[in-house]
Amino acid sequence: MTQSQASVAVETTNIEEVQVSSGGDSEAVAEEPQTNESVETPSPTPSTACTGDSNLKKRKRTSEIWLNFKNNDRGKVYCVHCQKHYKAVKAGTTTHLWRHLESCVHYKRHQGKTAGLIPISETQLGVVDEGDRVWVNGKWDPVKDREMLANVIVGHELPFMFSEYSLFRKYMLYNNPLWQKVSRTTITRECMKVVESERDKLKKIFKDVDKVSLTSDCWTSNRTVGFMCITAHYIDSGWNLQKRIITFKDLSPPHSGEVISDVILEAIRKWGIEDKIGTITLDNASNNDKAAGLLRLSFEARDKLHFLGYFFHIRCCAHILNLVVQDGLGKIDKGLNKIREGVKYLKKSQARLVKFGEIATQLGICTNRSLCIDVKTRWNSTYHMLDVAIHYKLAFEGYAQRDSNFEWLPRRDQWEKAEKVRNLLTVFNETTKVFSGSSYPTSNLFLVEIFNVKKAICDAYVSNDEFTREMSLAMYEKFEKYWGEVNVLMAVASILDPRLKMVSVKFVYGVLYFRDEVESRIDVVMQKLRALYDLYAKEFMSSSEAAASTAAREAAGPSSSAQPYSGGTNNFWRYLESTWGEEPPVADLDSYLKEPVFQHRSSSPFDVLQWWKTNAVRYPILSKLAKDVLCIPITTVSSESAFSAGGRILDDYRSSLKENVVENLVCGGDWIRANTRAEMQTIEHAAKAEEDLTVKIPIGQLSIN
Repeated sequence: MTQSQASVAVETTNIEEVQVSSGGDSEAVAEEPQTNESVETPSPTPSTACTGDSNLKKRKRTSEIWLNFKNNDRGKVYCVHCQKHYKAVKAGTTTHLWRHLESCVHYKRHQGKTAGLIPISETQLGVVDEGDRVWVNGKWDPVKDREMLANVIVGHELPFMFSEYSLFRKYMLYNNPLWQKVSRTTITRECMKVVESERDKLKKIFKDVDKVSLTSDCWTSNRTVGFMCITAHYIDSGWNLQKRIITFKDLSPPHSGEVISDVILEAIRKWGIEDKIGTITLDNASNNDKAAGLLRLSFEARDKLHFLGYFFHIRCCAHILNLVVQDGLGKIDKGLNKIREGVKYLKKSQARLVKFGEIATQLGICTNRSLCIDVKTRWNSTYHMLDVAIHYKLAFEGYAQRDSNFEWLPRRDQWEKAEKVRNLLTVFNETTKVFSGSSYPTSNLFLVEIFNVKKAICDAYVSNDEFTREMSLAMYEKFEKYWGEVNVLMAVASILDPRLKMVSVKFVYGVLYFRDEVESRIDVVMQKLRALYDLYAKEFMSSSEAAASTAAREAAGPSSSAQPYSGGTNNFWRYLESTWGEEPPVADLDSYLKEPVFQHRSSSPFDVLQWWKTNAVRYPILSKLAKDVLCIPITTVSSESAFSAGGRILDDYRSSLKENVVENLVCGGDWIRANTRAEMQTIEHAAKAEEDLTVKIPIGQLSIN
């Protein structure tokens, strides 16, 4: 064919985009030539250019479009950004190439013109590791994309079918036309791979941790299958309190102490932390007491019972608080019945709620709070019911004047009783919140909080009102049953809080015990604290000697032949080693106790762990003891915060899965959320559990949740 004929052929050729299908369920992608060449790409402006066909007459190319396109050896041109190929066009025409460049996502990303195509930005998720990016050097990584999608599904507790949702796929293709659809089967395998990867990371972390404390709790599915949730608590190398769910195992009946202890032993052996367990916190139940006893015997047999065995079994403080409150509420249920029935009456009708809201607005009462009915199994729901009802006290009176069928308006004395109960429960509610924290140490706060609880009970007992005396007496009896003898751990942990030290122990013990026994009880606390300190001092000296011995051998050199005069040096180091045990360790415990308490005047919360991190050089031995004691949780509630159901029952989706898959999803989701510092919103979970009990009352209109 002559050159003129070729020109005519090219002139009549329509522009055609050539793509090669990748197969499977992925989208079609362009053929990619074997080149790694990178190109500088300034923002171009359309201009007249010469031909893009290598077979045409060679001319000097003046258009900036050719900074973004190149010829291949088959008479085609391709985009250097996305590798899409185009057939040659008639001479001087580059319009179609400019049109492509306007829609090329790779080019726009390179130019920084499309913020949505920038890989995971630090402004969105904080600092992101380079390995977490799905776009690297201008190229999209489908493998990394699937891994990140698996993290989303596991971390946010989404079903595997999420990857096949049509709107999700539409959204992904809108943001990235190169995105490849992922089937449910594929994403399931990817999720399990992600969980295994996180498990391996956690095992490596546990190798560097000195002490691990456990909490355990039992759950059920909607199929009545029992599960045991075991959570590990520890302080990492940066002095940050961490927690990870390590086991979520189906528990076959009977849920005896033997079965519970076997599951716990199996879990810690699987994780390789059987020699690092300091304490275990369990609910107050007879089978848990039996399990704790069996576990203690197992650790004693291997001489791995830490803290001299003082603190191995911790009873869940939140559970004990619940028992104390329930005993008190059992005595006063009838006195609160009018408020309870009045709230029920209003909630049965939308019209009544609207009228109630209008009355509250007319009286100038803020209507952003929610009417709710209490639940017998949740004492804090009674607190919230009373607190909200008292807030709308005048609105109840106004409504009763307008609705002759409303028979449940409390009398003045009944409102007074409700206020007394509410005030007492406020103390329990605030204390429960403190005990249930999982992002900060709680063992050091027990002594002060338990003092507040007992003081509130005693103040109610000396009241002139028989109603509150009867309620507080029942609470006092239950309080004395469980906390009449304060766990020494709580006193030691309080001393290790630099704001409190011995001041808190002397003050609280002076309230909890008779005057003639306070001094002897404080002596017991100090004896056990010094025994623990001596144990840690011995371990500290042993590790220091080992480190010094290693340093001495390295300083002496590999052999005497290599260092002619090393004989005297070696003799010196041997003599120095023999004197290491002669100097007693510095008693930093005494210096710590002699110094005044730390005065925290800032409005921000005090971080006791960061204080010890800063002062670890001053107190090298005591800081190690503090690190191990302060990671001990005093409640099992922290393990509950890992579930979106807001209670101890698995949702329908999880209940339908196999037990091993459930464990992987529960544990893996907890690990992923911890890695991204995305804590579960426990307040939202509680709200979900109360959805059927709560009515919003916004100004102007009412809506039922």
